[in-house]
Amino acid sequence: MHQYFANNKVNNKIIFSKEDYNHIKNVMRYKPKDMVYAAYDNVRYICEFSPLLDTADIISIDEIKKSKRIINAYIPLLEENKMSFVLQKACELGVTNITVVMFSHGKYKLDNTSINKKLKRWNEILRNASMQSQRLDIPSLLGCINIDKINKVTGVNILCSLDKSSVKPLNTVLTNKNIYDIVNIVYGPEGGISKDEEDFLVKQNFIKTSLSSSVLRTETVLIYLMSVINYLEEL
Repeated sequence: MHQYFANNKVNNKIIFSKEDYNHIKNVMRYKPKDMVYAAYDNVRYICEFSPLLDTADIISIDEIKKSKRIINAYIPLLEENKMSFVLQKACELGVTNITVVMFSHGKYKLDNTSINKKLKRWNEILRNASMQSQRLDIPSLLGCINIDKINKVTGVNILCSLDKSSVKPLNTVLTNKNIYDIVNIVYGPEGGISKDEEDFLVKQNFIKTSLSSSVLRTETVLIYLMSVINYLEEL
């Protein structure tokens, strides 16, 4: 069954937004009494569409558990296709919060006007990807910032580094004992993270971490890390 995020819930009835109603009626071409998932307030319901399709009646609660872990990803600003890909995979693999970061070696920079337009577009991507992957929630997009706005954080703080010295292997930084802590991930754009930026992040309690003997593409890093985290959680 397809899933939508409910706009509201009143008693035993789910109410959809105008945008979702249009998708339900004109794109998916659902009929009254068709079944659908509706997520609201971190609960997923099994529902039946009403005659007008703008609401659905709750039949039962779909008993699934929401992970208690918190994954904060600081992702680099990339060109649009790669940004869409990274955001979609972040949703599918369970990232909690996303902050877009402009690094000195990055190809792209945004002014305040452009940032607002991009944030709107990226939130749409996150919402659609969350529906597709049937998450109970949508990752929070916390803004687009310069690297010096990253504050000291607590938790398991992973700085994905290509530095050959003073770097720790991933299996010593991230273990099956600490994946339930807050995990904070920072990685750079195609041009990498400068030494000054790495030094700054180390002062913010991030640990320079090696992911692999090979150099991963920027759009692969988060997939790699989240796959490891999901595997460790299953253990």
